[in-house]
Parts: sequence; structure tokens; C-alpha cells
Amino acid sequence: MKKLVGILVVLLAISVAFSATITLSPSIKGTLWGKTQLDKNGLTTDLGFALKSLGFGASANVSDLTFSLNIDLVGGTVTLNSFTVENDKAAASWYASKSFGSDSGKGLSWFAYYGTTKSKTFVLNMKALGLQVATQEALIGGTDRIALYGSWDIFSVALQTGMAGLGWSGDLIAEATVKPFTGLTLKGGLEAKDLTGTPAFDYVIDFDYKMTLGLLTLNPYARYASTKGQWVGLKVGYSIGESVVLKTNADVKYDIAASKLFSWIQAALSKKGIGWAGVKFWYDHSFLVGGTNEMKLGFLVKSDGWELDPVSLAVFVGSGDFTTKDDVNKAGFGYDIVGNLLADVKDLSAYAEASLSLAMGGFKPTLSIDGGYYLLNGTKALNVVLGFPVFDLINFEASVAFFPAIDWYVKLFYNYSF
Repeated sequence: MKKLVGILVVLLAISVAFSATITLSPSIKGTLWGKTQLDKNGLTTDLGFALKSLGFGASANVSDLTFSLNIDLVGGTVTLNSFTVENDKAAASWYASKSFGSDSGKGLSWFAYYGTTKSKTFVLNMKALGLQVATQEALIGGTDRIALYGSWDIFSVALQTGMAGLGWSGDLIAEATVKPFTGLTLKGGLEAKDLTGTPAFDYVIDFDYKMTLGLLTLNPYARYASTKGQWVGLKVGYSIGESVVLKTNADVKYDIAASKLFSWIQAALSKKGIGWAGVKFWYDHSFLVGGTNEMKLGFLVKSDGWELDPVSLAVFVGSGDFTTKDDVNKAGFGYDIVGNLLADVKDLSAYAEASLSLAMGGFKPTLSIDGGYYLLNGTKALNVVLGFPVFDLINFEASVAFFPAIDWYVKLFYNYSF
């Protein structure tokens, strides 16, 4: 990594020196908690601290200096994740682990198809030029990487290559995005390997166009690639109504390599403060001899905003298993239409959540109940939770789970996020 940074500094002829005293102003965000809990396993007393971020503002010959640290309070260690120095002309950042790709929103997002490994990374952002240069330490068995990214108006381009020792690695990656007019996006990537020996190439081209015709939205899309799939498709959306809204969405996609058609259509009716009801039909058809075809049908009906102080209620009825409901990622039953009634008409679930919040002087209890039943295999759940603040300082919570197995706990806890 040192040789890469050195080469970069020489090429750009940039030198940075700090001659002023830097004054750091720390800022910290996290959660502090403690609890005393009694359950079927006995009494537990515990406390903890979860650090979300720790930063330092600085005043010196830069407009901003920021650190990102991990602090292990038990082990007594501090790990530097990244730091950035920045002014109105440029920004320089070092990362302990960073991807040139998106990495679920945590990476640089310069590359979409190739060269997205994570390692120690340096980035120099030349703001006025719209250019960024990065170097990345080699992973075991890999090569040190150098990347260039630029974005101007309708066009962006990313280039990447590597170094083997002090020589060239013999590979090149190029990706570009063009948006010639509103709605149209053209993206492409090329990976070339062993250019000093027996060259090998891999490529991908993506086409995506979104247009609106009155109440109708059309989104044709296509991909042509050597190894990353080939397909053409069309997404359609239609929406009408103000008080009561009817939305219809569909997607038809033909996978050229698999010679298979994938399609679905969903219609949903909703009214704010009342509820949402939708039905979805899937049909997949293989054009290969002996290929299989599949049809699925599912639905979901759920309440919306059923609240009458001090009571709130949420009800869900639909196809699929209610235990797939994922409130953290907002996915599964209750969020998406899942299941398949055509495979088994008993693929049905019902689920409900209710809470009662009272204010009786200084006593402010909240009683919550949630439960569900899956008809196909008889899975059921029922949980009751009672909680209230104690002396407006700490919190009491008692819970009983009746299904799928008896479980319970009572606890005093404190939770503070800052």
C-alpha cells in the first residue's frame, strides 16, 4: 500500500503538511443499557454499551478532520476504521476495509460488475475536477489495486487495474454509465485478464428505460452479457384514485440463456386509515423440452392506522407463513404477498398485534399482545407483554409467551440512545 500511495503522490504532485495545532472536539453516539431479568433460566443482571460512532471535529489547515473508531470496552482495544481530511478543494480518506463496489450501500459504489473486493483503501477526491483516485491493498493471493472514478453530468466512468509487485498485473476493468435523457440509463462493464499473455474478456451491457404515459408507467429493460446472464423484460405500473387507490404492477421477463419466461402481476386496493388488500399471480414457463412450468397465487389483507386512543390494532390475513414476518428488514408476511394457494389451499395465516397504553397519574402502563396462526402446519404464537416506567427513571417489563412454547421473563431495564 505504501508504494501505491507513493506513486499516487508523485503522479499528482501533491504535498500536504500540517503546521498548525489541531484542536479535536469529540462527538459520540451509542446506546447505554442495563437490566435485571428473571426468567425460567434464573436471575440475570447485566449491563452494556453499544457504540454507533465516534468522531472528532478539528480546527487546523483543513476544514474537517473525522475519525471512525471501534471501541471494545471489555477487551480495552480501539480499532481505527477510517479517517478523512477535507477542505473545499479536496478530500483524502483512508479505510481499514472498503469495497470499490456498493457493498450494500457501505462501499464506494464505483463498480457494479467487477473488482468489488474489500481491503485497506485510500481515496483522494479532487472536487473541482469531478475525479477520484483510489488505491487498495492486496488481499492474500490478489494484487494491489488502483482505480479512477469520474462523474460529469450524464456520464460516469470507472477504471481499475492492478500491480504485481512493482509491475503491472496485466488486467483492466472498465465500467461506464450514460444517461442521455430523462428515464434512459445505459450501463456497461468490461473485464480483461492476462493481457500480457493469453487475454480473456468478460463483458456486460444493461439497458433500462422508464417512461410515464398518463396513469401508466412502462419500464423496458434488457441485459446482454458473456457470463452474467442475458434477458429482456418489461415492468408495467398503473395507479388510479385519490381517497381509494388502485395500483396494478406487473413484470414479464424472458431469460434468454435459460429459455424461460418469468412473469407476475399484482393488484392492490388501499385506503389510508382503513387498510390494504392485494392479490398476486406468478407464472413461469420453460421453453426447453422437458422444462417445468409453475403457477402461484397469493393474497394479503391488512389494516392501516387502526388507532383509537389509547388502543391500537393491526390485523393481517393472507397466504404464506406468518413466522416469516421480518419487522427489521420489512419483508416477508405482512409486508409482501407470499405463499402459494395453488399448491395448497391451507397455505393461510392470520396475525394480529394490539396494544393498550394508559396514563393514570404517574402510572403509565402499556399492555401489548401479538399472536398468529398458520393453517398449513398448525404453527401458532401468542405473546403478552406488560411494561411501564418506574419513577420515570427505569423501565419494568413482564412477558409471557404461550406458544409455540411456554416462556416468560420479568425485568427492570434502562436504555438510552444518544
